[in-house]
Amino acid sequence: MEANHYQYIKEQIEYYSSKPLREAIFYVVKSAIIEGVFLPRDRLTEDDIAQQFNYSRTPVREALRKLEQENIQGYGQKLLPYHYP
Repeated sequence: MEANHYQYIKEQIEYYSSKPLREAIFYVVKSAIIEGVFLPRDRLTEDDIAQQFNYSRTPVREALRKLEQENIQGYGQKLLPYHYP
């Protein structure tokens, strides 16, 4: 992930601070994908997010799995193009 991706996530996580961390990560990453911060074929892994922000891998993993369930990205893989429902 590029530095601007990390900054975006950090700012947005603060916005969702009232939610459980896994939900905050889910909403932030989903918004970043929809808004084009993360582009199709960008690689987004739980290790990248967890290490950059000193999060446990568990809430990051749960957030990424939820994204996968919504067909937004391939878990642990490169992002897939987002198609609006």
